[in-house]
Amino acid sequence: MYNKKMQYIIKTCSSENVQELQNLLNEMSMNGWELYSMNEVEADDGFKYNCIFMSEIKNDEAGENSDIINISSFKSQMEKILSPKFSPYENCVEIQSKIKSQQQKISKIKKELEGEAPASVGRKKLNDKISAGLKELDDLRAKLSKATSPDVMYSRLHEEKLSINLSEELLGYVDTDCEIPEEALVAATVKSRLKLTDELGYVIPKIIFKDDASLNPYEFSIKVRGLEVIRACVYPNCTMFYTDELHLDKKLKNSIYDEDAISGRKIVWIENSQTKDFWEKGETGAEYIARVLEDTAVKYVDDLLDYSDVDRYIDVVSENNDFLVQNVIPDFISMSDLRFILTSLIRERVSVRDITYIFEKINDYAEDCPKSELLKKIRLALGRRICRSRVNADGVINVFELSEKTLDAFTPSFEEDEDFIIKIDGDFAEKLAQKITKKAKQFEIESPIILVPMEYRHLFFTLLSNYLNDITVLTREEIGCHYPIEVISNI
Repeated sequence: MYNKKMQYIIKTCSSENVQELQNLLNEMSMNGWELYSMNEVEADDGFKYNCIFMSEIKNDEAGENSDIINISSFKSQMEKILSPKFSPYENCVEIQSKIKSQQQKISKIKKELEGEAPASVGRKKLNDKISAGLKELDDLRAKLSKATSPDVMYSRLHEEKLSINLSEELLGYVDTDCEIPEEALVAATVKSRLKLTDELGYVIPKIIFKDDASLNPYEFSIKVRGLEVIRACVYPNCTMFYTDELHLDKKLKNSIYDEDAISGRKIVWIENSQTKDFWEKGETGAEYIARVLEDTAVKYVDDLLDYSDVDRYIDVVSENNDFLVQNVIPDFISMSDLRFILTSLIRERVSVRDITYIFEKINDYAEDCPKSELLKKIRLALGRRICRSRVNADGVINVFELSEKTLDAFTPSFEEDEDFIIKIDGDFAEKLAQKITKKAKQFEIESPIILVPMEYRHLFFTLLSNYLNDITVLTREEIGCHYPIEVISNI
């Protein structure tokens, strides 16, 4: 099995039913699976066999970017005890303990050897024991040498880009053997990946699904590059609704009230048996996690979109018009410049799906546009597309415009030295975000749009997005004559 990628699956059957075990083994064998291990464990309904099967992943199946379900809790507690996973430190301590024990055994045999006659049968047996013991001791020393080698640590220099971590109560969402009358989480995340691909031209990277014993009951968390960025609760066999959309006269029995992890709106989880006559559809637990995943993937695109992903965008353009790639990269912009442009657009939910058109615009501006102005130029070229999703039912863009007083208070100071530093009052952004939130509530607007001068647009978004999750910052130049503007209020 060296240099081969293997996949594993766990199946359970009754240890008291020989026919059931025989059928399972025959079925798995016909499907190309080999028995890896089998343990008998005691369950609530009697003794069972936990069978682990393995098979080699074929090249066309072993996609490095495929989502991975890594749920160790699918194993029984007995299996975890029988096959514990040690840390490098624990492994080293265990090997040293075995070496010490083996040395003591050999010393004991040597003492027994002193009392045996030179050519006796007992002496020969003891010599054989010493030889076997010394061989085992050499093997242990070799293992210790490997365990203490610095080379082992290099394999730990890696973090998964994106993972969804689930508490024990939520493992049924990804357990294919668990019959939950809801959409499976893996399918929901695939739907989210398709949605963002179609809407933004952004592909959510590979997702690792993990169990996490540190989470509270019914909690899930999402980690980016190994760091937790969001945590929330979902409840199987319940549906989530926004409380302001239900207009309930009284609280329903067994309902759970909470706050939406993305918008901060008040929500309620209601048992599915009580929602059959509701007009509102609501969200299942899997759909809720998938929606949080969508928002997280966009918010942290700068951490998730790496240079291998940028290469894929370049490949798409190259297939359509290789001249653009050759003319633009690296003579005009570098890979890091292109990555900055793509992440900046995606972060503000501007679609890069027509990546060839974006390359065409970069090529158009290549002669007379400094790199610092390139993002502004591209946004102007995409103005109609940017504004199209921001119009209301009447075809108008409702905005809050920053007043002259606010802009005067904002005006940053610049230090041009070896590094370009912008200094801004730390309290300014937080106070401005509070004013915007207050105005949005006053006019019952969920996703406020702010109108600012072009030279400050990107800076304002960077500041405000730390406090407001669903904020759009536009300029009059970007809107142009594409859509009419209605200034609701000045801030």
